[in-house]
Amino acid sequence: MNIKLLGFFFCFWLLNYNLMANEHKNKFTVADPSYQITFPKDHGPHKNFRIEWWYLTANLKSDSIDDLGIQWTLFKSTLVPRSDKKSKNLDGFWMAHSAITTKNLHYAEERFARKDSTQAGVTLSPFKAWIDNWSITGDSKLGTIQLVSSGLDFSVSLRFSTNISPVLQGVNGFSKKSEYEGASHYYSQPFYTVKGWVILKGERHIVEGVGWLDREWSSNLLNKSQLGWDWFSLHLDNGQKIMLFKVRQNDGNDFLSGAWIKRDGSKELLKANEIQLEETAYSTIKGKEIPTKWKISLLGSNNVVINTKALNIDSWMETSFPYWEGPISFSGDLSGVGYLEMTGY
Repeated sequence: MNIKLLGFFFCFWLLNYNLMANEHKNKFTVADPSYQITFPKDHGPHKNFRIEWWYLTANLKSDSIDDLGIQWTLFKSTLVPRSDKKSKNLDGFWMAHSAITTKNLHYAEERFARKDSTQAGVTLSPFKAWIDNWSITGDSKLGTIQLVSSGLDFSVSLRFSTNISPVLQGVNGFSKKSEYEGASHYYSQPFYTVKGWVILKGERHIVEGVGWLDREWSSNLLNKSQLGWDWFSLHLDNGQKIMLFKVRQNDGNDFLSGAWIKRDGSKELLKANEIQLEETAYSTIKGKEIPTKWKISLLGSNNVVINTKALNIDSWMETSFPYWEGPISFSGDLSGVGYLEMTGY
């Protein structure tokens, strides 16, 4: 199946997400709060979940180019549960996004593959997640991984390294997306140091910085009353990390969640009433009003206020499922860099 046809099929799947969910109700595996995430097993793919992803970002600096960021994500989408699978039908597919952003440019590429082909996949021992010639490879603990990716206008080769264990988000890796339904299994590795090179417009630049890996898998990520999410990964200059997200609901009763992660990898779960995410400036991007500046207030024992700013407001991902994704900086009571992803606009 060619890329354009797979892209069309993916859009059709998104438009009929809830209809398909009802058709296969109770046949997909859903996130379970009693499930114990274990490594290295859960670095690999999971059967009978509707969607999962391997997601990398990096905030980078270079002596020869402005500050920049990279994003690389491999998605696995399952269309039909195992109990309904027919051997000759397309029952799922892989999709990948690769992007690079500076203050003046934003390049993004998208690729597709059939789920059961050798064109894409994820294996363990040693770890490899790939589609075509894009890949992340590394040891079974993901303590060191290598990202290789490229597009028409860019190439990337980056080494991510850490000696800190992954962080289980939510409660022991069970991450709620609403008060009533919707959840995922979710862990992060926010402590990567990154070194390597990028090529932009034919010029090679040596870069270094900080990186973040996210892993999620779910069959009931959002419910039909939810519009999308705003997700922040923040690298504090003091070495600590913050993860925050807001799932927007059509009645305005948005769901908030987050975590404050110490330098040793220990985590404090932030309560919803301790998180305030306020849009302070909008930009018109592709005819849509997108919030590109935010005020983040963390109440309670933390009691900090920071203001975020996009490196490049035009970080729109013109992919089959379009969204905004780009590097940010922040200042106020705390300073640092990070990434912001906004979907459903």
